[in-house]
Amino acid sequence: MKTKEELKLYFENGDIPKQENFWEWQDSYWHKSEKLDKGLLNLPAYEEFVYSLTDKTDVIGLGKRIIFPEGIKVISGLGFAFQPASKNYISHVTFPNSLEKIKSSAFALQYLTGSLKIPGSCKTIENNAFSSSSINLSELILEEGIQIIGTGAFQFGGSKDLKYLYIPDSVNSVGENAFAIPSLQTVSVPMNFKTDNLGIPSTAFIVQRFPER
Repeated sequence: MKTKEELKLYFENGDIPKQENFWEWQDSYWHKSEKLDKGLLNLPAYEEFVYSLTDKTDVIGLGKRIIFPEGIKVISGLGFAFQPASKNYISHVTFPNSLEKIKSSAFALQYLTGSLKIPGSCKTIENNAFSSSSINLSELILEEGIQIIGTGAFQFGGSKDLKYLYIPDSVNSVGENAFAIPSLQTVSVPMNFKTDNLGIPSTAFIVQRFPER
């Protein structure tokens, strides 16, 4: 198939395009009635999402690299948890700024790597949402706006690369072992924030910071 620049050469001032030139031009585009082959498109790996039967904002599904589109508000409990039978390994996840809640065990036992960012729009991260000994992140970004982090939400028993954690000022409730991440070396928390039962290793340096004005 010819490029747009090649097609333009057929239609310069003074040219007399032939019938096949018009056909090539038309064949270079998809008509709205045609079904697109996703394998030919250079697009992010959007998933064929399945919605809850009772709540059309609650999404579940499968996929190795998932980019949740804007408009998604709730990630279903166990919705993307690893299932040995289906081998639904997930390595990377990108959440939209419309997200409001991640339910219990949504990504339990998964294999996430690299960077994971939870947007500030997500007020609640329920129990064991990302609990897995196979998750090995290099960066965990918790944006300002997150309020509730449940028990074992980020319990990464096999973590080796995640060294630093910033817990935002907006967080007002954290469950036990929410940050049981043995590789942590430095954790930044709001002043007077209690860390005794969060699973943070005793060897980690806790930085208590003053609220931003």
